[in-house]
Amino acid sequence: MALNKFMHPRNIYKMRPDFVKLAKTYEEFSEIAKVDVSGKVSIDFKDPNSLRILTQCLLKADFGLDIVIPEDRLVPTLPLRLNYILWIEDLMSAINKSDPIFGLDIEIFLGTGACAIYPLLAAVKNKWHMVGLETDSESLQHATYNISKNNLQNYIEVKENTTKSVLEYMFLDENSQTFEFCMCNPPFYTNIEELWESRSPARPEPKNGFTGSPHELITEGGELQFCRKIIEESKLHKDKILIFTTMVGHKFNLKELIIDLKADGIKYTTTEFCQGRVTRWGLAWTYQNYDFSKMFSPRELKPKKNVPISFSLPELNECNDNMQKLKNILQDLQIIHKVVTKRKNELVLDIEAMSNTWSNQRRKRRILKRLSGDQMKKVKNDLEIPTNEISEKIHHNTDELQKTIIDKSIDPLEGTSHNLSNSKSLENQTPAIVHGIMKINNKDKILHIEIEFINGSAGKEGLHQIVQYIKNNWK
Repeated sequence: MALNKFMHPRNIYKMRPDFVKLAKTYEEFSEIAKVDVSGKVSIDFKDPNSLRILTQCLLKADFGLDIVIPEDRLVPTLPLRLNYILWIEDLMSAINKSDPIFGLDIEIFLGTGACAIYPLLAAVKNKWHMVGLETDSESLQHATYNISKNNLQNYIEVKENTTKSVLEYMFLDENSQTFEFCMCNPPFYTNIEELWESRSPARPEPKNGFTGSPHELITEGGELQFCRKIIEESKLHKDKILIFTTMVGHKFNLKELIIDLKADGIKYTTTEFCQGRVTRWGLAWTYQNYDFSKMFSPRELKPKKNVPISFSLPELNECNDNMQKLKNILQDLQIIHKVVTKRKNELVLDIEAMSNTWSNQRRKRRILKRLSGDQMKKVKNDLEIPTNEISEKIHHNTDELQKTIIDKSIDPLEGTSHNLSNSKSLENQTPAIVHGIMKINNKDKILHIEIEFINGSAGKEGLHQIVQYIKNNWK
């Protein structure tokens, strides 16, 4: 579903740009434009070079900005960037701030970027004074060039961040400047594998081409840890920046960050950045006495909620650690589980099932029982075998039979091997048939669990089957 109608109400890109006019005005755009039999002008959105030229021409036509976007760097999506700037305008209006306004663009690893797109838009549109932080020396050079080329040196300063901190670098000097706001567009991914596997196979192919270098898209710990680092550092500089903001690319991360802010009693507000077929989220928080209650999101219709599956697991008399019991069940199912958040009585796991190991359990048990009985009769008829060897042979044969049954069972959802030793390679090679987020709250020795379906070819029905398996084996 196209989300343009949910863009910020003042976003000029709610209406599709006039490609005919662009082709007539800019020769470089006419060279990449295509005209169909009806006379409609379009471009190849999967081609990074076409996206680069489109962005450069739109910046010239709509903002009078003449910039150079390097071929090996991220091509900024203008509607999204403009949505963010417009939201900052709303925040400044909500706290009754007017000129002069000083903003800080903080994006370690991604940095201000080779385009310096946020400072440029903020300066040329609102005459805001911006400071951009950048860690990549090559991007720093490109950003400085673009700022000078547009004669905006009086409004924009770009600094190289030589530390591993996000905010600390700006406030090493006791007489350091204060800012009305800071903004950030953090890298989304932890590593290159997560980047390539981030899109569900059930979703259609993206319409736009892929741009950006690994250092612009990847950071240690991923987006969630990066944003948590900003929040922690913001506590040390609560009076140096009036409003802290960041963009969030994954909705689950937004939920976790809100929990963190609530836990510390920090005031916050959120919004949605809707454009094309992509949604991102904005998160702002403050330590000042500001009222965020009147802030609004441009989306007027509530999206369909992905209701999590909720259930409870009672205390087991013979089990000292219910949490470990649950983890053992996940291991029996060969479900990959990674810790996302661990608090006092709460654990959040990212779970992935690479194959169906939970279906047809009754049939497998019947076959196992029948075959085990046949083995027992066969061993008992062999009077020459000592009793202890009989027991060992029964146990060995039963284990072998169980392994054979599991390995050779027909999998109705995915014909993938169930060998646990291959789980890591499966994780890297095969899309998960069920991917979800499991929240576990241990209260009075009762596990209260919520599982939210993310994606996977087995659908939410596969997640329901996993829940039923856990309930059946909780004994």
